[in-house]
Amino acid sequence: MKKEIILNFIFTITLSLMGFVQNRYFIYYMGIETLGMMKLFSQLLAYLNIVELGLGSASAFALYKPLAEKNYKQASIIVNTIENIYNKIGILLFGLGVLCIPAIPFFIEISEFSNKIYFYWILYVLNTVLSYFFIKYIILFTANQEFLYVRTLQGISEFVLRVIQIFCIIRFHSFFIYILLMILYRLTQWMFFRRHYRKKYSYISKVKEKYEGIKNDIKNLFWHKIGKLIVFNTDLILISKFVNLKIVGIYASYQMVCQVLSTITNIFLNVLSPKIGKYIAEHTKQEVYICFKKYNILFSFIAVIFAYCTFILMDSFVELWIGSDLILNKFTLKLICINLLISLFRGNLEIFKSGAGFFDDIKSPILESVINLTVSIVLGLKLGLDGIIIGTIASNVIVVLTYKPILVFKRCFNKGIKDYIRIYGNYLVLVIFSLWSCNFVFKFISLKSVSSCFEWVTQGIIVGSLTFIITFIIFLTNRDFRKNLKSLKVN
Repeated sequence: MKKEIILNFIFTITLSLMGFVQNRYFIYYMGIETLGMMKLFSQLLAYLNIVELGLGSASAFALYKPLAEKNYKQASIIVNTIENIYNKIGILLFGLGVLCIPAIPFFIEISEFSNKIYFYWILYVLNTVLSYFFIKYIILFTANQEFLYVRTLQGISEFVLRVIQIFCIIRFHSFFIYILLMILYRLTQWMFFRRHYRKKYSYISKVKEKYEGIKNDIKNLFWHKIGKLIVFNTDLILISKFVNLKIVGIYASYQMVCQVLSTITNIFLNVLSPKIGKYIAEHTKQEVYICFKKYNILFSFIAVIFAYCTFILMDSFVELWIGSDLILNKFTLKLICINLLISLFRGNLEIFKSGAGFFDDIKSPILESVINLTVSIVLGLKLGLDGIIIGTIASNVIVVLTYKPILVFKRCFNKGIKDYIRIYGNYLVLVIFSLWSCNFVFKFISLKSVSSCFEWVTQGIIVGSLTFIITFIIFLTNRDFRKNLKSLKVN
């Protein structure tokens, strides 16, 4: 697992740095409004992706057992079912993308661009559709503990893509070439995944029989997909409607920084996910609960450090990166960092929930969606960007930090609400006291304005080190944190 984490970390950091460079040149040569359009397209496509119905998670869960037991007949049935469904989904998605063309002017002022925007949209849809035709390989390889191969291929191909895209942005200033390269990237992945599949998975045969057990999981996961869709893919659409594309581009840039931090934590989550699924299948609920607490306190610790450092360092980073005229106010930044903290913390609960096959809690995603959308629209009309972000925070606090964990404690660990209050209450005290302590200490530290990347990195090391030390000392008061410092892996 160490090798997987290290390699994933290297790819993530490298690609993230290249992403920041790419974003900088994109804004410089094609404008912040074009960046806003691109980010808006991504969120609109996320809504069309709802037709995927959560098949990926359900399929991975279904494959763990037959692959572990070398039941290749059952594995073949599941893989063929996945392929058949995803092929249909891809065709359906493209059709829906074409039908959505008349709705584009509702979100974007077409006069700011030209009618080419419709062509760009179709290319974006095509790029997403292509991924559905080889996603069965990714699901199969990952479930079969070949995450290292998947991540290596994805990392190398994306690195090459970013290099070529940056060159073409500077040389041609063409959004068409930018999208075309994304399509070529998909086709390249498809070719290599298919070659690996034919070489190592000859035991997966073509069968007509369909795996029926996946249907119930898909029905339940559909509601979870709706919940995640509205929570994570609504902000830019609402900002575009209630504010403007420039703010979409600025907020998306801030979100890009947060996404990098989330991706770093996802390095561990992605590697852990198949291993946790296997661990849950082989151990008692009490053992799984102990394992859950071990990782949960760790992700709580990481979330505090990342969120606070982001609050302190974000403005100077954005100024160096894309310019001082694109900096958001401090209150908005606080709201962004609160969402970041919750986002970093929630991942551990999700992988244990998914690994246990707990997909039928359809009330939680519905509740999360209703709260998020209602509060975001009501406050968005009054407060603009801040109101939209508060809507996401409200749904996170009520559902992600309260309702959903209580359900998981009961269903997956056989633990009651008292256990939830004791564990999460302890986390809340640790988080609040850690943030207060960091804020108190930094009041006595004068951080100078930075004028170069070297100065920012130096300042970042100082801020990160102090935040780590303060938070570490406070978290040492937690027994689970002390107990598990030397043992942080699934047996």
